[in-house]
Amino acid sequence: MLWYNQRMRSTNLKRRDFFKIAGATAAGLAAGPATSVSARPIDPPYPAPLPASDDEFVPARVLAAAVPVYSSLDANNRKLIRSVPRDKTIEVAGEVEGPGPERNRTWYKTRDGFAYSAWLQKMEPYRTPRVHTNPGDWGIWIETIVANAPAHAEPDENSPLRYIYHYGTVYHATEARVDALGRVWYNTFDEYASKEDNIVPTNHWVPAVLTRKVEEDTWKATNPHTPDKRIEIDLGKQLVTCYEGGQAVLTSRCASGASFKIGEEQVDFGTPRGEFSAILKMPSRHMRAPEAERDSSAWFDLPGVPWNTFFTYEGIAIHGTYWHNDYGLPRSHGCVNVPISVAKWIYFWTEPEAPYEDDFVQGDVKEVKATQILVT
Repeated sequence: MLWYNQRMRSTNLKRRDFFKIAGATAAGLAAGPATSVSARPIDPPYPAPLPASDDEFVPARVLAAAVPVYSSLDANNRKLIRSVPRDKTIEVAGEVEGPGPERNRTWYKTRDGFAYSAWLQKMEPYRTPRVHTNPGDWGIWIETIVANAPAHAEPDENSPLRYIYHYGTVYHATEARVDALGRVWYNTFDEYASKEDNIVPTNHWVPAVLTRKVEEDTWKATNPHTPDKRIEIDLGKQLVTCYEGGQAVLTSRCASGASFKIGEEQVDFGTPRGEFSAILKMPSRHMRAPEAERDSSAWFDLPGVPWNTFFTYEGIAIHGTYWHNDYGLPRSHGCVNVPISVAKWIYFWTEPEAPYEDDFVQGDVKEVKATQILVT
């Protein structure tokens, strides 16, 4: 893999060339349902004040068709209390060990029972954000702070609904506009393009109150002058470990590439093994399958995938994941799925450093030192 490493460190990667080589998607996310475009209310949910306790309850978004709540963790003595449907929220607190596969036996306590963690995304309780009516010439980075935020074709809730932006997704907001009711909308840039499907980059408008700005001070590099940084990804153990010299500074379970049946064919999307480096970093990436796969099990369309650290020209990356919470087994289309908080830490810890006003940070040029990524 030495020649490949040298090539990655010496090639000046162009944005359009990378997207062309990588294809329509970053080829690295778990298969999931198509994004729902059913109507959503414009006003955010405002959760009631949460009780102060050692086990503080926080909302969690349901990621599966439904998540059951059981009365007990004893498989022989439990009753189904209720079932919470996809994209609704449920209040959870604490973590307890219960029945499940070896990789993940974590359950969350609810107000009336227990729910399995694999298909629940914990959220911060909603807090009214500061709204920016003038995001400046370049714009600002924003992240979704509610379970589901509608993204429309225009800054008008009666205009076509393009997407639902889910909690934790990240976008480049290029302008703000106030509607007739005095509500502020952000115009989010969507870089997705496909010559084969005749799709060009576009934009979608989201209510500002459902997002918050990712502040500039977030963009500070983590331990920027530490030598000998590297990432090791163990596919057998499904573990990502970040090292500074011989010291492990972060370890996280992950979900790497798997194989999927597309039609009658079993297709291998395994994460490639070898020596790589962080050739490209993007705070946000719209990942989408080719249009020809829309009606197949391989279809996915996921805007705002956060904190992407790419390490192959085919578009394989370490990135945040908002469509499952079940790590420890292969389940992606090639990329390395990790929790959003882990992907964000890796994004700012790896070299090259990422300036705020840059959505295409290159690490494949001679003048830039790129963090080594070893996949075994």
